[in-house]
Amino acid sequence: MKLASGKGTVRKQPKIKVKIPAGIDDGQTIVLRGEGEPGEKGGPKGDLYITVKIKRHSIYTRKGNNVLCEVPITITQATLGAELEIPMVDGSKEKYKISDGTQTGTRFTIRNKGFKSINSSVQGDFIFTVTVQTPKKLTKEQRDLLMQLAKTMNEQPPIKKRGLFG
Repeated sequence: MKLASGKGTVRKQPKIKVKIPAGIDDGQTIVLRGEGEPGEKGGPKGDLYITVKIKRHSIYTRKGNNVLCEVPITITQATLGAELEIPMVDGSKEKYKISDGTQTGTRFTIRNKGFKSINSSVQGDFIFTVTVQTPKKLTKEQRDLLMQLAKTMNEQPPIKKRGLFG
């Protein structure tokens, strides 16, 4: 912004508070009337255009007004069913019950918990996909219990690996 100082112009960076409306998306523009450069020959100030760049989030993805998220669950939660606490974008948590036998990749929708439409009261959905996490390390007791379970399901229990030559 240029300001008159008697002998020419001086560059100065003003600070302006801008209210970002809920639901604004990447690439959309906010116009602040009368906050731009002063007009020539004493004319009125112009408008200031601000183009919004949305920063990527490590957990959530946006698709329109919907929020997409991946939620890890344990093998027991997937098998027996569970009540999950799903973290929402606004910091709150929603309880959501998944049924027994839930498979990896199953998608669930929590209606009207996505982003609000910028010019209406319409709200998107929160869609999460579960991913079953297989444990990497088991105690001896846990391993024995899983082997017993495998036998009751007529599965071949895993063979313990020995060294390279048996």
